[in-house]
Amino acid sequence: MSFTLVRSARWTAIAAGVIGYAVLAHYSAVTSAAATFPSMGVAVSLAPSLSILLLLAWRSPRRLAMLLLCTSVGLLLWGFWDALERNFSWVYFLQHAGTNLMLAAVFGVTLARGRQPICTRFAEVVHGGLTAELVRYTRQVTLAWTLFFLTTSLASTLLFLFAPIEVWSVFANFLTLPLVLLMFAAEYLVRLRTLPQLEKHSIMDGILAYWKTPATPLPPTPDASPSSR
Repeated sequence: MSFTLVRSARWTAIAAGVIGYAVLAHYSAVTSAAATFPSMGVAVSLAPSLSILLLLAWRSPRRLAMLLLCTSVGLLLWGFWDALERNFSWVYFLQHAGTNLMLAAVFGVTLARGRQPICTRFAEVVHGGLTAELVRYTRQVTLAWTLFFLTTSLASTLLFLFAPIEVWSVFANFLTLPLVLLMFAAEYLVRLRTLPQLEKHSIMDGILAYWKTPATPLPPTPDASPSSR
């Protein structure tokens, strides 16, 4: 019971943090705060990237080197703070479009000949041995996520360049996550129809299980033949 409460509290805190960040990012980008308090825009726009950097530094076995890197980044940001205040909306954009482009690359590169698609790897961690049918399906899912991230990055770019900043901010801060959740739901429904005999696990189950296993490179799949694609 206590474990369930702790887990519920943790997910509630995560959800509150995600929603709070989206609201604060939108407020700092499209309201009068963008002109009157640009430092807030810079701080909010840099927060996710700096948080990831600090987390990596904390978990790195080479903390001294990472500490020097963090110090260098801090000094660099301090030196260019005025320029960042004038252009922090670009930081938001590069972070949003760049993250989606990076994810497209992470998924897409595993579709190369001789590589194991990343969703196949997720499924393998959860289910163990995979049938040829499941290998084909997870390859298609990997392709679908690659196209999704590419499309999101392209939409972000077009909206940022050609639409009012308010429109781009709504898309980036309030629509991207629901679209990701919709993608998860669509994949789940397709899987129920395509592979009804499969155990009911989501791709997120595979991702979580994958990250709990020791880090190993994605091996080539023996099923990467024309008959399995």
